[in-house]
Amino acid sequence: MMLLYVGLVLVMLKKKIYSRIFFILILSVLCGTSYFYLHDKNVIEVNAKFLNFYVKHRLAKVFPGSEISVGSTTLTWQNKSENFILSSQDLVVKNAKFGVDITIPQFLLYSRVGILFLWGNYDFSYINIPKIHVKFYDLKEKIDLHFINDPIKILKDTLFGIINLNIPILINSAVLSKDSKKDLEIKQLSVKMNKEYDKNIVDVNIDNGNSFLNMTAYEYYKGVMSFEVTYGNFSTEVLGYLGNLNSKFLLYDNLKLSGAAMLRISEHEEITYGNIDIQRLVGDIPCVSVQRCRIHDLKTKLVYQNNVFSLKNFSLFLDQSTVSGMGVIDNGYVNLNFDVDSISPEKLCQYWSVDLYPDLNKWYCSNVKLGKIDNLKFQIKGQMGNNLIYNDVSNYKVDADVKNVAIKFHDNFDPVKIVSGKLLLHDNNFIVTSDNSDFRGMVIGDANLKIENLSDANAVMKITGTSIGDVKQLYGAIDKEEFISLNSDKMFGDSHTEFNFKIFNLLNDNPVDYVSDIHAHVKSFRAGGILDTFNVDNAEVDITLHNNDVSMNSHGNMNEHPMSLKMMRNLLDSYKTHYEFAGYISAQNMKELGLINYANCFGMVNANLQWDSDNVGTTIGGDVDLSQLHLKIHDMTRDSLPVTLKFSAIFKDKDEIKINSAKILGDEIDIELNGKVGNTIELFLDKVKLWDTDVKAELKLDKDLFKMKILGASLNLSSANFSEIMKSESQVKETTIDINVDNVIMKNKVVAYNVDFALDSYQDKYKAIKLTGNFLDDSTFYLEYSPIGLQISTNNAGELLRAMDILKTINKGTLSFYMYPIKRDDTTYGMFSLTDFHIVNASILAQILTLSSLKGVVNTLNGKGIYFNRLNVPFTYQNDVMSITESWMEGSELGISLGGEVNLNTKIFDIKGQIVPAYVINKIIWQTPIIGKLLTGGQSRGVIAIDYKVKGTDKNHDLSVNFMSILTPNLLKRVLKIFDTKLVKKEKGKQNLVEHKNI
Repeated sequence: MMLLYVGLVLVMLKKKIYSRIFFILILSVLCGTSYFYLHDKNVIEVNAKFLNFYVKHRLAKVFPGSEISVGSTTLTWQNKSENFILSSQDLVVKNAKFGVDITIPQFLLYSRVGILFLWGNYDFSYINIPKIHVKFYDLKEKIDLHFINDPIKILKDTLFGIINLNIPILINSAVLSKDSKKDLEIKQLSVKMNKEYDKNIVDVNIDNGNSFLNMTAYEYYKGVMSFEVTYGNFSTEVLGYLGNLNSKFLLYDNLKLSGAAMLRISEHEEITYGNIDIQRLVGDIPCVSVQRCRIHDLKTKLVYQNNVFSLKNFSLFLDQSTVSGMGVIDNGYVNLNFDVDSISPEKLCQYWSVDLYPDLNKWYCSNVKLGKIDNLKFQIKGQMGNNLIYNDVSNYKVDADVKNVAIKFHDNFDPVKIVSGKLLLHDNNFIVTSDNSDFRGMVIGDANLKIENLSDANAVMKITGTSIGDVKQLYGAIDKEEFISLNSDKMFGDSHTEFNFKIFNLLNDNPVDYVSDIHAHVKSFRAGGILDTFNVDNAEVDITLHNNDVSMNSHGNMNEHPMSLKMMRNLLDSYKTHYEFAGYISAQNMKELGLINYANCFGMVNANLQWDSDNVGTTIGGDVDLSQLHLKIHDMTRDSLPVTLKFSAIFKDKDEIKINSAKILGDEIDIELNGKVGNTIELFLDKVKLWDTDVKAELKLDKDLFKMKILGASLNLSSANFSEIMKSESQVKETTIDINVDNVIMKNKVVAYNVDFALDSYQDKYKAIKLTGNFLDDSTFYLEYSPIGLQISTNNAGELLRAMDILKTINKGTLSFYMYPIKRDDTTYGMFSLTDFHIVNASILAQILTLSSLKGVVNTLNGKGIYFNRLNVPFTYQNDVMSITESWMEGSELGISLGGEVNLNTKIFDIKGQIVPAYVINKIIWQTPIIGKLLTGGQSRGVIAIDYKVKGTDKNHDLSVNFMSILTPNLLKRVLKIFDTKLVKKEKGKQNLVEHKNI
């Protein structure tokens, strides 16, 4: 085989072409030829293992630390172009450190200087890569290169590698890919090198259609480098694939830039000069509180030289805010000035780095909202620290106008709206001043917010302010739960309020705390409809809020009398509140509050009350002077109640009051009770001493039951109107009353003892009533109502009738009364019988007897009284009207008949009858057969009878006596009546005949 190669060489040496083939053969022999292929005299192709090794070796210098694989490599000579072409297929570069795989389907190296490129001579050579695919994948551990220094080193090392490669590179298409990201295609990338006497030059050009980046890099003596860059609409999308190098790259992958830049780097990898001219920059940048902030336009020029960084012509349109600025950083000393036309507090928070006072940042971003910050001037002036100038806030100066900004100082308070004011951050102090702020509609002037010495972690925020205005503004600003409910439309007065707050721990990790002092003074306060009933005028009110304690002290007039009210409340301790009230409360006030339910109550009470309330209930106590209260209940009328009520009670809820103790004290009045009042009333009266009453009582009332029990020594019922009580309608279904007392004072000063009373009713129907007792003369009385009717009996009828205020003109006597059960609108029947009684001082009867010229009998009537031995009265009863059938009172001196109607409701009667003098003699004649009927006329019990009529009331009535009946015996009256009847009939017959003829 060797002899064959040598023979071929000797033949080909005759021509020039053969000399080149000779070198290829020698190379093939030396490098271990895989194959040798001669297409024709113009194309020769060689495949050798050494070529793969050569490509790997060269790429290892460009991609140090990478794993490189090559599918195959061939060396081709083309006679026509006189080019040697090195072609590698399926080239793959894997760098696990940086998390990148580079795949090059075809790598072409063109050389016009033979195969000298294999020994590093790239003159008249270039590399062409039709397509390259770069795949990025995430690393478990990020490289986290320093954001400034390391990229400079990487850039220098990469450029040094390219310069050392010393061959132009043309990439027709590059595709960058990464999981979860869309592929990025770069249409053309070219790298050209040029060596001059004193420098090496590298031109890098990226063209991607409507965007481009051109960079020319110069390498000088000892590694000094400079860069000149021009870019137009250049997108930073590529940074989104370089997160393994530095995670911050991912934050700037959505920018487009146009402009130019110049940069010089020393041999020590330090920037010695820089000039960046950004003609336009748009896109998204990272912010603090949100992921992205939108830059609509940025123009600026940055110059760095001799350790001086200059910012010129800075113009930024960011999130609808226009920012302009300029300044320098000279050897670490910063002097930058920015002007912002307008920005919202929320947007400002987005650009406030959390590294700068994170606790204050948290408070500001959580509590400062809405409105605008206009004409903001921001200056950074001072020595730069490790984190720019974060270490010393005194390096900052901020001056701005504040409009309609809402500041919430603490969760316990609503925000304060600064309508107009000034914001200043200067000399380590933070100050907000305003002459026009609003808190819940209350205008605040001279407001001042200040934090002194921000460098102190224990710095305190101090807030002061005053408000002068209408009391309605003050009331609108307070929490209604903290004070008594008022009607703002009926409220008048002038208020002066001072605010003083201190807020702690804004700049440290401790929980935020505060101290608050608010004092309001109201003059000429007037309010109507307080609790829907009270009216207050000419009052002075002082309100103080200290931390969580609220106090109020007021003095004024109510119900035309002096009034004072004090209140102390803790906003944390279950809203526990203490009240003190002194003043006059009218009966109308108590009615409107629902404390009393009697129409016939008027006047007022003088009250001194103290009560404590929380979310569990209310405890109230005090004393109430009732001497100016007038009350009428069922004709029990008192012009005044000269007593004082002392009590202690608990409100568990609005529907129930528990009375721990209550005392009513006054002249001859001593009452002690306890119990509860609500949907169910239960009262225990341990002592009731008043107006000749000395008892104990128990009372229970709910919607279905009324139960009362009275026990004791004496009970005064002289003022009770039993008829009204009996007629009143009850809302309860069942009523039970038990009374057992030693003595009862009844109407007309009648005294009874050993009195027992029991009442049982259901649904307005009395099932059983029973009353028993004795009068002072040991006479007895008995009353019982049951389903079979009403029964009354007594052996002292006069006392019973006087005790019940029915009649005062009867003495002694035995009474027996019975009436069938009463049914509404139905007629019932009854009978009462009265025996052995006297009638005394009967004014109507005296008038009849006087008119009848029976003066002797009148004298007896007005003296010891006229004795009657019997009276039996049958009657009917319907709708309060008693109809009496003619009945006779029979006595030795007189006999009196009566019949007619009596209205028990109106006490109007219509009665007529006869009076027969010498009744015993006349009765004997009347009872004599035949003669008695003739002499008495058959319809009377006397030969002579006096006819009378009386109509009206006891005090106002019409009385008539027929004087002819006094002179005419009953027989003659009978005869005359017959003739009179016949004459009337005859006259009536004639009249009818005349009328008939006229017809």
